Amino acid sequence: MKRRMFSLAALLLLVLSISVQAAQLRAVSNRPTLSFSGTTASCYVNCKGTSTSDDLYATLTLYQGSTYVDSWSGSGTGSVFVSGQCAVKSGKSYALTLSYSVNGAAKPSVSVTNTCP
Repeated sequence: MKRRMFSLAALLLLVLSISVQAAQLRAVSNRPTLSFSGTTASCYVNCKGTSTSDDLYATLTLYQGSTYVDSWSGSGTGSVFVSGQCAVKSGKSYALTLSYSVNGAAKPSVSVTNTCP
């Protein structure tokens, strides 16, 4: 009985000591944020790939209607944080669009809208 327990314990230790490279599960929520402080728009996104080794390139573009206002971009491996601020007009509606690519493959753009109070 002791031999059987010893064998089982040795097998368990062997299994636990084997190095396994597990894929890291990452929540991918690449949604930009647009907020206002007075007549200053604050725009940001924390863009993440599905893997920590993904190459990302992201651009945030702010529009008032169909009129371009400003843009900011960045790149990184695994994730990239892009942010910027600019002057806007009170009472106007703005759209912030995220365009990004992962490992050179373009992903669908994501937009949010908000109105400057």
